[in-house]
Amino acid sequence: MSCPHCQESARFVEYRCKTIVSLVGVLRLSRPYYHCGQCGRGNLPWDELLRLTAQRLTPAAQEITALAGTQESFGKAAKWTLRKMAGIDLCESSVERTTEAAGTRVGQALAKGAVFGPKQPWPWHRDRLGKTCAYMSVDWTGILMQGENGAKVEGRMVAVGMIYNPQPRAADEEALSKPCDGVRYLAGLYTLEALGLQMRRQAAHVGMDEAEQWIALSDGGNGLDHFFDVNFPLAVRILDFQHAAGHVSTLAKLVRADVAGEKLASAWCHTLKHAGGTRLLKVLEKLDRKTMTEEARLKHDNVMEYIRKNLHRMDYPEYLRRGWQIATGGVESACKTVVNQRLCMGGMRWGEDGSDAVAHLRALYRSDADQWEAFWTTAA
Repeated sequence: MSCPHCQESARFVEYRCKTIVSLVGVLRLSRPYYHCGQCGRGNLPWDELLRLTAQRLTPAAQEITALAGTQESFGKAAKWTLRKMAGIDLCESSVERTTEAAGTRVGQALAKGAVFGPKQPWPWHRDRLGKTCAYMSVDWTGILMQGENGAKVEGRMVAVGMIYNPQPRAADEEALSKPCDGVRYLAGLYTLEALGLQMRRQAAHVGMDEAEQWIALSDGGNGLDHFFDVNFPLAVRILDFQHAAGHVSTLAKLVRADVAGEKLASAWCHTLKHAGGTRLLKVLEKLDRKTMTEEARLKHDNVMEYIRKNLHRMDYPEYLRRGWQIATGGVESACKTVVNQRLCMGGMRWGEDGSDAVAHLRALYRSDADQWEAFWTTAA
């Protein structure tokens, strides 16, 4: 055969045996070994053809191992899940290496511009004006890290982005956000620039250009206005109502104590939801600051600045009239289900490469089922 390294002639030497782990048990495979006299390197073409790893796993065994390692600790996956569900006997380090290698391949493929599976436009739900609506959202969640040899280091923030198609809200429905009929997650140690590029690719893959209305939900964090300007400039920006209501409620409880504070918070939040940020701003401007404590005055200044900064994203009466979501419950849930449930188990600390890899794989796993299948069907 031609040497894959230098393209010179490589001669057949012998058949070499290798024990591999598959879903139907341990197999002994005899493969031809070739050696190139020109470059001095050997080659076992069947290993590449069968996609065998250093852990001697078949592709199907790799997938099952990565699936187990994605859902629970590598130790439990090795000692319990794989043995019970697939009869696979691996050590913890093999599960770790297989899972992280799969996540690394996902991340590398995405970075090169890959999307998994055929392009398939979603049937975007319509709002009350009959327009089809596509949603996007971004958030971050923290994980604990460790340096080389277990050295103590600062934690990192994992970025979570999602393109989704939530169910429409009924006119009399109190829910601020609804379950999704289609979702694509991205998670990892992304910069905003890198995340935006990945989200645009996922959005195009599910036909977001065909949706008549784009809606971007966020908590108003630093840099997100620019992020949406660059990546989704046509989107209507909505500030998470719960985030805004939290600021308003804190102020109300500083202005008035006990039950009176609770009632005032409820009234202000009702005003914000049903009359909008502009109306609430006028209410807060009329407060008598002379009767406030120093702490309350500081919070009042903070809330006034916060509302003025975000007025263009706080027209909640109009959003509700259109039947749009007004809370970031979807992406907050994603932070928990995509990242925290696996990377934030008790006492768990991560290296940078491992955490990034597992975050990519978790996002793939928690996205629509066709994404996991498409990746493993074509995974090298």
